[in-house]
Amino acid sequence: MGLIQRVLDEAGIPTVSLTLVREITQLVQPSKALYLQHPFGLTLGAVGDRDTHEAILRECLRWAEEELPPGTIVDLPYRWDKDDLRERQLRKEAH
Repeated sequence: MGLIQRVLDEAGIPTVSLTLVREITQLVQPSKALYLQHPFGLTLGAVGDRDTHEAILRECLRWAEEELPPGTIVDLPYRWDKDDLRERQLRKEAH
């Protein structure tokens, strides 16, 4: 996706990608990306959470037009706050 994104940007079409894994995005270095701390499959938020879906899509549109250095990753303020067992698994593995 990062390579396609750069080609589109060079053609004058502003782009932005959403990422859930910062480390991979840093390696690929798309022209610009928005980082969300959401689980896979729920990038825009919980099923049926229209307000969050719309807010994240509006962030995409806003940031697509921003002039930023290539490879920029912007942290969005949205955090997954539902108990999806990940935190419990991490605590269990730490002990």
